Amino acid sequence: METSVITTKGQLLIPKRIRNKYGIKSGVKVIFEETENGVIIRPMNADYFKSFRGILKSGNLKEEMKEMKEEEKKLEDRKFNLLFGNGNKKTK
Repeated sequence: METSVITTKGQLLIPKRIRNKYGIKSGVKVIFEETENGVIIRPMNADYFKSFRGILKSGNLKEEMKEMKEEEKKLEDRKFNLLFGNGNKKTK
């Protein structure tokens, strides 16, 4: 187990062996993931983004976004109609 000390500026030095093992290089962003047992520091490198493969239902980001926007619009229209009634909605 290796240790490090947090500076007064909140900076943390990650030991070289760990940086090399996990591909954490200068300029690589890391995420801090909170868990019940503590904090996990993970690099946002190519492997991190590859872990998201297959997360979309259709495999097509544009189609997924279009569907989400349509759902969002329906919800907003429904909220508007509940608050102001069908007859008062402005049309373009």
